[in-house]
Amino acid sequence: MRRIASIALMLLATSSLHAATISLANYTAALTRMRSFIAAGQIDAARAEAKALDGSDVDSPNGHFQTDGTLLAEVNAAKPRDLGVQARIDATLAALGHAPAGKPAGVDRALLQRIQREQTLPELRRGGDIRGLQPKTPLVERIAEAIRKAAKWTVDKIGKFIEWLMRFWPDSGSKKKPGSANMRWTVGTLVGLILIVLGVLAFEVVRRSRKSAPRVIEESAPLGSSRDDDPLSRGANEWEVYARQLAAAGRLREAIRAWYHAVLVTLYGARILQFRKGRTNWEYIAALAPEIAWRAQIIRLTQRFEEEWYGSEQSSDDALDECSTAARHILDAVRRTKREAA
Repeated sequence: MRRIASIALMLLATSSLHAATISLANYTAALTRMRSFIAAGQIDAARAEAKALDGSDVDSPNGHFQTDGTLLAEVNAAKPRDLGVQARIDATLAALGHAPAGKPAGVDRALLQRIQREQTLPELRRGGDIRGLQPKTPLVERIAEAIRKAAKWTVDKIGKFIEWLMRFWPDSGSKKKPGSANMRWTVGTLVGLILIVLGVLAFEVVRRSRKSAPRVIEESAPLGSSRDDDPLSRGANEWEVYARQLAAAGRLREAIRAWYHAVLVTLYGARILQFRKGRTNWEYIAALAPEIAWRAQIIRLTQRFEEEWYGSEQSSDDALDECSTAARHILDAVRRTKREAA
């Protein structure tokens, strides 16, 4: 019995040490240090900082919350100067109400100078040709140039063939032999037949080329990302930029979802909503306080989002304008409230 009690006490002590409580200021300072280490290429220091934060509780004026495990996992898997992880840390700091540090800690100036020298391209030498680059000439001009080259090649070959046949042509200065006239007619007829066959072939090639008009190759829209389904895969500012990119590419329905995700991430960061895996949008709406001024707008935005995302295959410009306007109004209201509270 005593042995079991001692083991239980040891496990309890281990769990209490692992789930340490830190202040919000210490948490943001650790995130800032991690970002500086990644920007400076000191990835081992950043991973050590992430390991120290893993599983810790943060004591903030709005209550306790646990450190972001997904962010810490990205830091552990990050590469030196990983811009994606730096942007994710910036978004987390912005959501916590703290701006990232202006200068990275411990910058290796010698390394930066060496990288700058390696990335500096030498000046191009004068003269010479740049191989592999094709001028963007119109299609009609390229077809005309190809026909001209083909015709020149055909004429050259026919000329050489006629020169070869003329060797068998009887010399007019020599005495006529009995078979001279027959040979002359035979060679002339053969040359004529060859010219007729070449003319028919050229006509057939032109006729078929007119029937099969060249297809215009259109540039495909950018591929989507597997991160698009998870609101926490990007910060609020990243979702706004991504929504504009999707709208510019004509993917209006996905742009509406990006605006809605930007609103959700902002509400998570402001502690207005608490993220819970498996919750529906309407369960989040029900958790909003009734006195919130923009509560009616987010209800309408949620209705419009679900109509477009689940009820239609293609959204219109009016739907995108309505959702983006409502989303920006809610984002501005939440950020303004945070600035006033600070």
